[in-house]
Amino acid sequence: MSPQLTDAKKKSLAVLVKTHHEQHLSRFPFAKYPVEPLEVWRQQFTDPATIEADTLRAALSWSCGKWQQSIPSPYKKLHLMVISHWKNFVEQYKPESPFVISYWTGLLGKGEYAFNTVAFLTHLLCSEQIELTDSRSVKGMNDLLTEAELPDECVEPEDVATSVEHYTDFYRQLLPKTQSILGDHASLKLGRFLFAYGYRDVLSKVAESSPNQPEPTITVLDWETASSQRFNLNLITERANADRLFACLLLALDSQPETSDQLTIQDIMSLIPLGSAGICNPSSYNYAFIAMLGKQKGRDYFLFDDDSLRLAFTEQANNSTKLTLFIANHPERVIPSASVRNALGNFQAMIQSASQGQKKVLFQSLVDKISIPHDRDVTKSVIYGKPALLSLPIPPIKKGGS
Repeated sequence: MSPQLTDAKKKSLAVLVKTHHEQHLSRFPFAKYPVEPLEVWRQQFTDPATIEADTLRAALSWSCGKWQQSIPSPYKKLHLMVISHWKNFVEQYKPESPFVISYWTGLLGKGEYAFNTVAFLTHLLCSEQIELTDSRSVKGMNDLLTEAELPDECVEPEDVATSVEHYTDFYRQLLPKTQSILGDHASLKLGRFLFAYGYRDVLSKVAESSPNQPEPTITVLDWETASSQRFNLNLITERANADRLFACLLLALDSQPETSDQLTIQDIMSLIPLGSAGICNPSSYNYAFIAMLGKQKGRDYFLFDDDSLRLAFTEQANNSTKLTLFIANHPERVIPSASVRNALGNFQAMIQSASQGQKKVLFQSLVDKISIPHDRDVTKSVIYGKPALLSLPIPPIKKGGS
């Protein structure tokens, strides 16, 4: 059943949006949900028969907030099911949201992970019928209705079809009343607000431990079309992520001529936050940012008051051992394969020159567990751990004095 929102109810809800939107929109994880790829997928999914597995996999990773990153195991299992059944789905496909929801719910089952996956697929395939939503956005809608003392308009989130249709009607009825409050891109901001409001318990804890990330102003960089009135972008000869970030910095400075020529590192990070140039993976962004500030590969983009800083950034960018330890501690993060190969090569050399005590600590950081067979033959043990172990010389196991 659609929400029955009278004009008075809509005004009451709009007042709450006005009260809360700045705080909660500032906490929205912009880099996890960039707009540009979503707009491309909406067009592509109008013809589901043309969708390749890689496109499907990328889109689904976006839906669970893991764009450009490894996805959690519960989602991974569901996504593999979607990919494996896509051909069969296309053969039966009807461009109607009830069909899409029924088909995928029947395969993926119930629960929050399935709900979010089905809701996202339904939006991509039927974006004119169903707004972009997930369990957190539905919760945000319910919480807002409850705060407005309209609990009868809430919906039970267990039923995907009812929830996404209810949310879509609610969103479309409320949007006209919030246009003047949210300003430009109100349709995007209202959806983001409802997500952040429903997810506020988690996002508030994140905000306590780290500053809110500003929304990037330059999310796409095309070297062929990018131009600046103040800077010559053609002098940037490299095309790595570090150079993409620097180009974004110049474009950001170009659009803000009042910005001082003296910038702190925090100033620079604010101008090109995570998500700039489409670099949404935190570890890739951090590595690129450090490399941009140093002189790796002949870069010389900045003048420092203390020139030792430049050397420090260059050494940090070149220190692939630290990158390897980062991989060991955060295996879910995506690292460029070339950097991984280089890092592992240096790690091998470090292992060979390390003391026995140092080797023990390093191997312990990479090993999750060791499975010993029932006959206690340790030579047949299986070591479970980080991928870096595959490229390292495992010390021999002594048995019976040999």
